[in-house]
Amino acid sequence: MNTKDESNTIQCPKCSHDFAMNEALLARVTQQAQVEIETRLQFEREKISREAEVRIAEAAKTAAVQRKASEESARLLREEAVAAAVRLEQERQAQQSTLQAQREQLNRQSIEALTRQLGEMQEQNQRLAERERLAEINARQQAEAAAQQRLAAVSAEIEQRLKQESELRVQELNLQLNTLRDQVAAANNRANQISQQNQGAALEASVEEQLRTAFPHDLVSDVPAGVNGADIMLDVHNDAGVHCGRILFETKRTAQWSNDWTRKLGEDLHRAKADIGVIITQTMPRDMKTTGIKDGVWVADFASAMTLIRSIRWGLQESHLQKRIAGQSGEASAMLYDFVTSNDFRNRVQTILKTYASMREALLKERRSMDKMWKIREAQLDLLAGHTTHVITNIEVKTGHQLEDDDNLELGEGNDDIDVDFEDAAPVTRAALPPSLGEDLEQLGEIFLSKLRKLGSSAGNKAMRFELIWDAEKFERVKQYLIEEELIIPGRGRGGSVSLPGYEKNPAND
Repeated sequence: MNTKDESNTIQCPKCSHDFAMNEALLARVTQQAQVEIETRLQFEREKISREAEVRIAEAAKTAAVQRKASEESARLLREEAVAAAVRLEQERQAQQSTLQAQREQLNRQSIEALTRQLGEMQEQNQRLAERERLAEINARQQAEAAAQQRLAAVSAEIEQRLKQESELRVQELNLQLNTLRDQVAAANNRANQISQQNQGAALEASVEEQLRTAFPHDLVSDVPAGVNGADIMLDVHNDAGVHCGRILFETKRTAQWSNDWTRKLGEDLHRAKADIGVIITQTMPRDMKTTGIKDGVWVADFASAMTLIRSIRWGLQESHLQKRIAGQSGEASAMLYDFVTSNDFRNRVQTILKTYASMREALLKERRSMDKMWKIREAQLDLLAGHTTHVITNIEVKTGHQLEDDDNLELGEGNDDIDVDFEDAAPVTRAALPPSLGEDLEQLGEIFLSKLRKLGSSAGNKAMRFELIWDAEKFERVKQYLIEEELIIPGRGRGGSVSLPGYEKNPAND
């Protein structure tokens, strides 16, 4: 059986019948197929080439349009950039003009306000000086009139006391007898007074210092050993340096009054050869409210002691003068004792003390009134400085431009040359200060730390002052307090900075 050669047959695509082909026919068919294939490939290549050229032309046209549009956009952007630069320059110049005008206005207002306040303070100082001068003249006139009256009274009393010499001698002997009887009891009591003496040591030293300061020509000395009860002796001298008499002092700083004090001091007067005895005590007797005589001894509280001593010194000096006139030293001591223990002398001293207290109270009232007025104005100046600093800081933060340093923008702390001092004036408490000065550093520190936490645990000094609205002095005081307490850490940067402990600066924090 003959098999067909499959390599020399072709199949009809329609009927699937196989036809036998020889090599010539196969070559021709193959050639025609190749020609047809090449023709189709050529056609496809030309078609693809034409389509490519069309697409390239369209792409070139589109690129030209886009390039033209880009150039137009670039030109518009350049024009807008130039216009924006012109506008920014104009705005910057306008802002500089506005800031300059505001700065000049603030300077004028600050200078005018400070000038007005300085003028008012000067007027008040002048009125105060005039009142003090008038008060001094009035006091001098009253003192001269009182001195003349006392001189006349002393002369009359000396004549009367000459008649009582024998009676006074008997009283002196009786007093010496009582002194001898009480020496044993006094010795026992002195052992119990050691602790009280230690408590009064500070008061004794203070009284000695006041006596030395007030009476530099007199001799202030401690009581010699063996004289119990007394603490200080004051030898009074006149302007010529002549000894006029001796005052014996006893200082008491206890919670209760003892009637034995006057008796003991009376006994000590004779041993110390003193003329007058004075007890300066913290607690007055029940039957006495102010300075007075008790059992022949002067008793005074701390506030009235120096006024009483001045009066007694004057009496000793006047008595010494009368003694020289009379030429009878023995009688002068008795007359002096009667004079300083008389009701007339006590009334005059009390009048002097009341006048002194009234004048001192009036002076303190004027002081408190002036202090109140000055504190109000100081608070107003602090408020003005705080708002000015707030405005400047606000401008710098919002514009990002630091204002040029100008000394006129720094408000001063007031006129340091104005200094009014009143002796024994009432102390100024924290409650009497304006709020900006009287606040507790701990409370201010808490406010500072709260604002710092709000700003992210780290901030510049300008930003903190902007948030707190504090003046420079208050801000630096609180900042230094927190640094010393190790609650914040200072840092560098433009104008300085602060941060909480443990804060680490990184890009995320910025």
